[in-house]
Amino acid sequence: MEQNKDILDIQAAEANQHKKKKFILCYHSFSATNFKRARTQIRKLADAADSPISIAVVPSIGAVPESEADEFREELEKFVQEGYEIMLHGARHRADLFIKRSLQGKFALWISNNEAEFAGLNERLTQTLLKRSLALWNAHGTEKPSGFIPPIWFGNKYLKNLALDIFDYYEDYHGIYQKTESGIKKTNSRPLSFSIYPPAMLGIVQTYACLRMLLPGGTHRLVFHDKDFRTIGEKRILNMVRYVSTMREKIMYRDL
Repeated sequence: MEQNKDILDIQAAEANQHKKKKFILCYHSFSATNFKRARTQIRKLADAADSPISIAVVPSIGAVPESEADEFREELEKFVQEGYEIMLHGARHRADLFIKRSLQGKFALWISNNEAEFAGLNERLTQTLLKRSLALWNAHGTEKPSGFIPPIWFGNKYLKNLALDIFDYYEDYHGIYQKTESGIKKTNSRPLSFSIYPPAMLGIVQTYACLRMLLPGGTHRLVFHDKDFRTIGEKRILNMVRYVSTMREKIMYRDL
């Protein structure tokens, strides 16, 4: 009888430790140009994690045919109805090269292949682009996203406060932020992402990500892109998600 009690105590301690170790699983850059592949990838990630996940959506339609734009909107609405969490991910995920930027912003464009559209902007241009992002989203007729994630996690010194005036959450490379009555609460968190690494390094980066998940505490962000399903491979990605789900509790931004 005493032995059974010891086993129960150990199991309770392990369960408590598991609850303290959390992670957010997010699919980045779901858009009108990739949704036909991405919708399947997202649902496979959710099946591996055994629950809906967070999705960072690029709202711009671009030049896709109207029939595909309508199908994209239908997929967005399905995800919302199925309990997936939507985060707004910039406006076009491509920078306007004719807008005036700081030297730091120009450097960010260079290292991000012109994807860091908010990098180096002044306050007025930041507010204008943020409003454009929301207007593009509202055109889809779906409820407001939970938060805002700038492309490549590059923002500027104005973006966080401006985004938190509109959304519940904002994130950059260093953490996740939410506005509270006492100020802005920061959850320290680093993204574990793979799309920027050359194929020769992917094995090392995946091993590092799994080791990070083993360490106690923290709320890590495990991020996948459409590209990863080609470079890493679907099987390895889903196995990683299953493994991490045994080590940590998967949450969404709204659970912070």
